[in-house]
Amino acid sequence: MQPWFVAAVGAAAFVAVHYSLLRAASGRLPDTLGALVLEGTAALGIAAYYLVGPRGAFVTTTRLGLALSAVSGLAISGASILLFFALRRGGSVATTGAVVLGGGVTLSAAIAPFAFGETFTVRRAVGVLLGVAAIAVLSQDGGAAP
Repeated sequence: MQPWFVAAVGAAAFVAVHYSLLRAASGRLPDTLGALVLEGTAALGIAAYYLVGPRGAFVTTTRLGLALSAVSGLAISGASILLFFALRRGGSVATTGAVVLGGGVTLSAAIAPFAFGETFTVRRAVGVLLGVAAIAVLSQDGGAAP
C-alpha cells in the first residue's frame, strides 16, 4: 500500500460527509452565505489543527507557495458557491459529486503531465477515460429530490 493511501481514503470520507451536508444545507440559505460559512468554518478548523496538531516535516515557506495557496483558496471558494447553486437547483449528490470531484480529478490528471512534468502513462490515460465515463454515466442520473 502506498504511504499516502490511508490519508487519501480518510480525505474521501470527509468529502463524502461534506457533500451530504452541503446537499442538506443547500436551499436553506443563500449560496454565497453557505459558501462563506463553509469556508470560514473550514478555515477555523484548519487553524485549530495547525495550532494544536502535529506539524509534520518542516518545509520552508515561500512567497510563491503562499500565493499559489491563496489562488487555490479562491478557486475552491468559487467551487463552493457553484456547488451550493447546483445542489439548490436540484443536482443530486451523486451527480454533482461526479461532475465536480470526478471532473476536477480527471482534468487534473490530464493536465498534470503538461503543468508538472508528470508521466502520462497508459494507466493514467485509462483512469482519465474512466473518469470521463463516470461523469457521463452519473450526470444522466435523475435522482435529485425536488
